[in-house]
Amino acid sequence: MENISTNRALSALDARLLTTLSERGDDIFTTKMAAEILNQPSFAVRKRLHYLVRRKWLQRLEKGKYLIVPLSAGMEGHHTQNELIIASHLISPYYISYWTALSYYGYTDQPSRTVYIATTKQKRPVNINGLTYRFVQLQAHKFFGNAQVWIGEKRVNMAEKEKAIIDALDHPGLSGGVIQVIKGLWRGREELNLNKLVDEALRMGNRAITKRLGYLLQRIGLGTEEHLAKLKKKLSAGYAVLDPLSPRQGRHDAQWRVIVNVSDDELINWKET
Repeated sequence: MENISTNRALSALDARLLTTLSERGDDIFTTKMAAEILNQPSFAVRKRLHYLVRRKWLQRLEKGKYLIVPLSAGMEGHHTQNELIIASHLISPYYISYWTALSYYGYTDQPSRTVYIATTKQKRPVNINGLTYRFVQLQAHKFFGNAQVWIGEKRVNMAEKEKAIIDALDHPGLSGGVIQVIKGLWRGREELNLNKLVDEALRMGNRAITKRLGYLLQRIGLGTEEHLAKLKKKLSAGYAVLDPLSPRQGRHDAQWRVIVNVSDDELINWKET
């Protein structure tokens, strides 16, 4: 951001704002942060930011939040920040999970135009640069199992591998369906901590997760008898569908109390050796 006022037409005050933010690493910032730097009232700062958006120095992400468009974007201001970094600025507390986390870990090869963000708050979806950012409100006891990962030079809260699988079993519809979950289990078989996986499944308090996990682990030969027995102890009497994205019809598996509404071919015909 050096010599920013001479590289493109920009006032000295605007240059100070963008330079200060860039030096602090705040390439995504709020109206409040800008007001503190400029020492101006909010209405004046909003007017200034609106001007900078029109001049393509900034991109408005949502109300009160902006992204600095770098000089490398050129005169037309074409620039797209990494979607995970953008997600990290949209709500707090948060962590990225479901389909997005499965993709991050290489557990699914199916692309998604939605970024899934777990949070304890309620928020409507946000559309930015052709992507939808969807916020999944969790009860407090389900909000765990995340750690910071580096995306370039920024840190982002990401579901840990085991929690990404468990969240996907909690809401298969947010993860591409149960086929993507079983793919994740298989592809992560050498790095997933199965003790942790089972314990976190039980911690969620959703017996459908327990049933789905037990069935899938057994179906592809993962987990010890101790792992499976621990899950079986917590099964409830009712039946849960294996995949909520498919019709509630199919074979009733009495051992795991799931309605197997996905064919065996669909479950395993992709299996890699």
